Amino acid sequence: MRTVRGEAAIIILLFTIIVIPVNAAVYFTTSAPGIITKGDSFSVSGTGAVNGTVGIWIVGRDHFEVLTTAPDRHGNFSITIKPSATDSFSSGQYAIVFQDPGANGVLDIGGGTDVNGTLTVMNRGKIVARLGPRQELGENVRMVVDQILNTSTIPGVDDAFQVEFFFVEEPAIHFDNLIPASGFRLPDQTTGERIVISGTTNIGTENTIGTEIHIQNTNDIVTVKTIPLIGGNPMNTWTWDLDAPGLPPGDYDLTLTWEKANISSNGTFTVKYPAPPSSTPVKPLDEKIPRQDDYTFPVLVVCSLIVLAIVLYYAGRE
Repeated sequence: MRTVRGEAAIIILLFTIIVIPVNAAVYFTTSAPGIITKGDSFSVSGTGAVNGTVGIWIVGRDHFEVLTTAPDRHGNFSITIKPSATDSFSSGQYAIVFQDPGANGVLDIGGGTDVNGTLTVMNRGKIVARLGPRQELGENVRMVVDQILNTSTIPGVDDAFQVEFFFVEEPAIHFDNLIPASGFRLPDQTTGERIVISGTTNIGTENTIGTEIHIQNTNDIVTVKTIPLIGGNPMNTWTWDLDAPGLPPGDYDLTLTWEKANISSNGTFTVKYPAPPSSTPVKPLDEKIPRQDDYTFPVLVVCSLIVLAIVLYYAGRE
């Protein structure tokens, strides 16, 4: 009797584990924190997706699609949006919605378009929400996402959703320490010394940037090198350097290029001779000059007393 009850308890436990939805751990890989750069790849991956095929919704200003991917037998999954796809994204806010099918292993909720071209959210083929024309999504990304998430409360739907919001941006490379109101002017450098120039970018760290140094007057190339991108928050960073003795005196252009998107950024700087040492030390203007002792008055008093004493002496003898 005890054996039968024990086996029944185990069966009930196993059945419970099977039917209870398991929430997957989802990871989003972007170009920079909260940014998808046009022309960069973007990926969604996760673990613990044991309920079957998962859905990935991508909702943007004029973008709406639902992708699916099947996890492996360990519940791991990964889906990558290629650069050719992100290059067509419009700048603005986007949402990536992960959809787990729940215990029934079926994605109950899906996206579609009705006969009038209106974007829709459907429950097993039945329209439960109309989102409007694709070109009018505009600033309504959060409202659209709310309509997707609200479907999880429909009776009989056990799909689970997880959402992340991002911004899609045009690729950009920025210089640090640009001189204000000078355009692209960087601080002067000194010949014979190491040169270090740095900046930020929203381009993903899996990329590299090509750099060239040109002489301004002749446009001759002095040096070419490829530099890596380093992850940062809120922006990724880059550093271009040239060990001592650096560059000869002159005016130079530094050009940085991301060939994947055919964009570039320029900075100009001047390399000067070291400042000559000063032969005569100059006293700082704000340093007080030490007070000099003045003995004029005491000497005058002493002399006056001596003269007075002599006059009194001779006056007394008479």
